[in-house]
Order: sequence, then C-alpha cells, then structure tokens
Amino acid sequence: MTTAASVPATARVELQEVLPASATAPARVRVTVPGTAYRLDLVLDGDAAPLQQRLATRGAGTVRLKGTVRGRALRAWHATAGGCFIEPVWGTPRIVQGRVLAIDVNANAALVDLAVPAWIAMEASQPAGQWQTGDMLNFYVESGMTFTPGA
Repeated sequence: MTTAASVPATARVELQEVLPASATAPARVRVTVPGTAYRLDLVLDGDAAPLQQRLATRGAGTVRLKGTVRGRALRAWHATAGGCFIEPVWGTPRIVQGRVLAIDVNANAALVDLAVPAWIAMEASQPAGQWQTGDMLNFYVESGMTFTPGA
C-alpha cells in the first residue's frame, strides 16, 4: 500500500438524513459536503441507529461526521481538462472526476480527491498501478457508493 500518513483519506461531511433500509434497498445516508452544494446519497456501511440518534438529539445544530467513502469504477480515463467533481450534485454519484492521492496496488484501488476523498476500486482489467499520484481521472461509478462512519 502506498498511502502516506499525510494523505487525507477521511471524508468530512454533514449528516442530513438517514434513509432506512427497505425490502429492495439498503439503508442510506444523505450527506452534504461543507463549503459546496453537494448533497450525496450514499449506502450506509454500518449501523443506522447511532446516526439516527445523533440526528434526533442535534437540536438546531448540524451533525458533522468523519468517515470513508468507497466506490467501484466502471472504467477510468485520464482527464485532460476540468477539475474535481461529482455528478449529479444532488443524489447518487454516477460520474466523478478527481486527482489521485494514493494507490493501493494490493486492493487494486486508488484514493481519489473528488469533492471528498474516496477509495475507488478499479475493474480487474484496469490495474490501479497504471495510475500515479497527481493523475486526474474521470469515470462512471457503479451504483451504491458507500459511506462508513468513523469512530
């Protein structure tokens, strides 16, 4: 693994809503990214009860969270223009672009700075080792990017 201690792998977000699991969908969180217009719907990787409790007791304040965002790229491409973004701005991420912060060759994944840092697993036919720190990548992501709350 090539991640250095100085690489910011933790996403800092504000919790807006916990969407409970249904018969056809897993539990999700709706989070905003401070200082941006992003409002992301991410699959919750963890227990929803503590987050629901924090929302119920917050009063007029915000619930700030730290955690890890993960996704799977369908196919990544070098980007030659533009900046870091998540599309759409509101909802479930589909198209993302960002700069590579670190590579984990063993997991075939890259830590990419989107609007938040996110670990993105690459498809098997596209080894993460072909990218370098600082590369700008653009890709579609599979549905179901996840958020794992930190301790």
